[in-house]
Amino acid sequence: NTARGFMFSLGCIQAMRCHLNTCPTGITTHNPRLQRGLVVEEKYLRVANYAINVNREIDMIAHSCGLQHARELRREHIRIVEKAGISVALNILHPYPETKSTVRD
Repeated sequence: NTARGFMFSLGCIQAMRCHLNTCPTGITTHNPRLQRGLVVEEKYLRVANYAINVNREIDMIAHSCGLQHARELRREHIRIVEKAGISVALNILHPYPETKSTVRD
């Protein structure tokens, strides 16, 4: 799912021809004639701006959880809404693996 936004920022129109080597926008083709549709000198700025804004939005989510940075997000910060509108913390639905503690004599 994360690649989808980047594909749109490149100009993907979801022609569903990625596997046919006939992408009309030139993004997923090896055909030199079709590749002319992908002007890297223009598109790289769109991709960079998209990446910057995705990071900004993720940081905003982290700040709304009371964190300084998105790297601090943990399962307990995420809640899944289940049937009947009840939300459950992700660390309850998918607990962290138990760590093996080493006991020294």
